[in-house]
Amino acid sequence: MAHESNQGNEYSIEGGASGANSASAATSKAVSLAIENTVGPPISIESIFANLVGNETGPSENSFGSDGSIGKGMTGGGGSGSNASGRGRGSGNKTRTSFFGVEGSGASFVYVVDRSDSMNAYGSAPLRYAKKELLKSLDSLNEFNQFQIVFYNDSLSPMASQMIFATDGNKGRANNFVRNMPGDGSTRHLPALKQGLAMVPEVLFFLTDADDPSLTLPQLLDVQRRADYTRTTIHTIQFNLGPASNDGSWIRELAVMNRGTYTYVDVTSFINPLVEK
Repeated sequence: MAHESNQGNEYSIEGGASGANSASAATSKAVSLAIENTVGPPISIESIFANLVGNETGPSENSFGSDGSIGKGMTGGGGSGSNASGRGRGSGNKTRTSFFGVEGSGASFVYVVDRSDSMNAYGSAPLRYAKKELLKSLDSLNEFNQFQIVFYNDSLSPMASQMIFATDGNKGRANNFVRNMPGDGSTRHLPALKQGLAMVPEVLFFLTDADDPSLTLPQLLDVQRRADYTRTTIHTIQFNLGPASNDGSWIRELAVMNRGTYTYVDVTSFINPLVEK
């Protein structure tokens, strides 16, 4: 309220302390409304964390959990090209590795390998050879690459729940994990592919000796949608006895639909040497 006086206009807030509180409350409410009208959606703490750890220069032994796993977003490289989950896609981390002659290029790799009972044929020669080639591929990775292994039959047997760096220590753990994995059970492909893609690798190698059960077209499209989202290339390797009886069927199509390469391996080419050992 304004009053005229000899010294000019005087101003006061009517209502004493309660009036002052009302004015303050009204001002605070106006500020709050202004803020509500200008801010965007809630900030993702995970996204902020992923951006921060993307500036790390390399893996540290202290970064690993008791199972050798690392937290989501610890890339060791970061940089442009990181995906939504923040895992390592920096160009400086890229390397090339091959699995049964199929070459993959990237910073992170997942190996999805069939360990069903059919891989035990001929003295477990198919499974033993798959393990040998898998360890050879892992050995070519450098410590800034990330990897994971998912063995499967009618259930899943991942090495760990998240991607891990290819340090000497983790390669040693992988060696023990792979060598001690038995072959048994029936085959379910789809859960294994989903598990592998959930780890958001740049490259996924998929090996199986089972045409059946085939993946249906809707299932193949589901895998393609997931691989497109994670920007994962899927390479496929098919084991079987003798010359290929067809063009690879859905196993080839899985690779074609996801920017990958398909290869057929006649297991008779390595059965005898492995059985004799």
